Amino acid sequence: MEIRTVRISSKRQITIPKSFKNLREGQDALLISRNDEIIIKPIKEVTEAALLSEKALAECWNCTEDEEAFAYFQK
Repeated sequence: MEIRTVRISSKRQITIPKSFKNLREGQDALLISRNDEIIIKPIKEVTEAALLSEKALAECWNCTEDEEAFAYFQK
C-alpha cells in the first residue's frame, strides 16, 4: 500500500502521483465520498447499466441507517 499527501487547488483539483501506476491519463475513475474519506478507484469499463443504476441506487447507498449498522466493522 502506498500513501501520499496531495494539495487541493483553488479549483478543488489534485494531482495524482505517477507512482500510482494503476491510473492512466484520460482514464475514468470512480470517486467515493464516505464520512471523512475520499476513495478513487480506476474503472476498467463503464457499462450503461452501471451509469443508470448509480443515480437510482444512491438513496439506498447513502442511507445513514446502514452507515451506523456497519460502523462497527470499520474500526
